[in-house]
Amino acid sequence: MSKIDFGKFQMIPSIRRLNDLEVALKSSREIVLLTEANIANLQSLVEMVHRSGKDAWVNLELLGGFGRDQVGMKLLKNYYRVDGVMSTDSTKLGMAKRCGLVTVQRFFIVDSRGFDTSLRILESAKVDAAEVLPAVAALGFIDELKRVSRIPLLAGGFIQTAEMIEKVQHAGFAGITISKKAFW
Repeated sequence: MSKIDFGKFQMIPSIRRLNDLEVALKSSREIVLLTEANIANLQSLVEMVHRSGKDAWVNLELLGGFGRDQVGMKLLKNYYRVDGVMSTDSTKLGMAKRCGLVTVQRFFIVDSRGFDTSLRILESAKVDAAEVLPAVAALGFIDELKRVSRIPLLAGGFIQTAEMIEKVQHAGFAGITISKKAFW
């Protein structure tokens, strides 16, 4: 299981360009989200992240060439040594959880119907945390999100300023995912 402490605010570098990985590895952050990984480079990327003393997470929807079934989840844990996964797919997250991976359910707030569906999923989610996107929308719904679930909430997407990070933290989110390397 991951060593991640959601009791303190987590800033999770989201690596959209592999050239930026070195910056994240030199940071004091505990988790690195590999959003541009594929099955050909995942093992070496995870090894680099682990050598720097950090946990390696992947986004299942963005992991190139990967089979998202029970065998795939076991491979992520046992062969690739991934520590955690993020996904919008509750079924895949359940498989990942059974394999011992840290799991983060992702929700996109695009309209009220989608938000209501997200609340229903969140009420019964058996994951370690949830990420709500975009962050600017997440800020407006933090009270409702906390009302239906006690799991740590992350915000992500379109975080561009230190003021936005501060707002997210003060609102009660457990952390953020952020691709803007100036904040790592």
